[in-house]
Amino acid sequence: MEFIDPPGLWKSPRYANIVVAGEFAFIAGQTAFDEQGNVVGVGDIDAQCERALQNLMICLRAVKATPQDIVKVTNYVTDRAYLARLVEARNRIIGELRTASTAVVSGLARDTLLVEVDAIAHLGRR
Repeated sequence: MEFIDPPGLWKSPRYANIVVAGEFAFIAGQTAFDEQGNVVGVGDIDAQCERALQNLMICLRAVKATPQDIVKVTNYVTDRAYLARLVEARNRIIGELRTASTAVVSGLARDTLLVEVDAIAHLGRR
C-alpha cells in the first residue's frame, strides 16, 4: 500500500488523503479545508462544494487518474437541500459522473463543514 498526501491539501496527522492498494486509489473524504486545515467558506455551501471538489481533483491528479476513473463516490451533506448544489458544482468542476454513488445527510467532523466527498478510483487504465 502507498499513502499519499499531495501538495495543496491539508495533511492530517490521523489519516492519509489517498491510499493506493493494488489498482485502486481510496480517496479520503475531501472537505473545504485549505492547506493549513482552515475551513474555506464557512456558512457558504457553494464555496465549500467548490473547495471540496477541487481538493478531490488534486487527489485524482496525484495518482494520475481522471474523474472517469472514479468507480464509487460518497457525498456527505449536513442538509438534504445541499445535495442539488453539490451535484451542480460537481457537474461544473468534475463533469457528469455515471458511477456507483451514495448520498448521506449527517453531521460532519467540524460544525463549520457542510459537505464532504470521498471516492474510489480504478487505476488500471493508467
